[in-house]
Amino acid sequence: MGKGHSWLGDLPLSKDAIEGERETWNQRSDQDSIMFPDKNRMIRQANILLVMLGISPAVYIQIAALVVFGRPGLARDPAIIFPVLLGLLAASVVNIGFLAISQTNQRFLEKMVKSNPVQGAYLVLSTGAILSEALAVYGLIVTLLSGSIIYAIGFSLATWACLIWVRGKFKQNLGKLPDT
Repeated sequence: MGKGHSWLGDLPLSKDAIEGERETWNQRSDQDSIMFPDKNRMIRQANILLVMLGISPAVYIQIAALVVFGRPGLARDPAIIFPVLLGLLAASVVNIGFLAISQTNQRFLEKMVKSNPVQGAYLVLSTGAILSEALAVYGLIVTLLSGSIIYAIGFSLATWACLIWVRGKFKQNLGKLPDT
């Protein structure tokens, strides 16, 4: 590889090539979103995402019930359950903190919707929904290890509460979007 070439092979690293790519990228981001050409399609996709992520905690509870019902948990050493629970509770608090920031911080919201408001609104929703979903997964982990279904139920309730809150914030953001 000679001077002016990257590890990818013969891709030039000249200033002109970089500027050309930057202009192409800016033109693409100025156009309408390929993923969401209009607000109505984005709303349909957002509702599908929320329904899928709202159903999955119930599926996790069913899986956990089938695996641990009447049996001890999968942990070989029961002493590990409490530290794992504390760690996942701490991770849950951090997730909820990031969730709150992603849904309420004005600078974050403005950056997300700057180039494409429709796609930005979906990104804010999906970020919050996925952070909420992590809580249910944490509950499933502790339930499988401990053998107690109460963890899956508790973490799933927290997931549903967060999803309802994220949906409310999404509806507020929709009201701010221009009709297209």
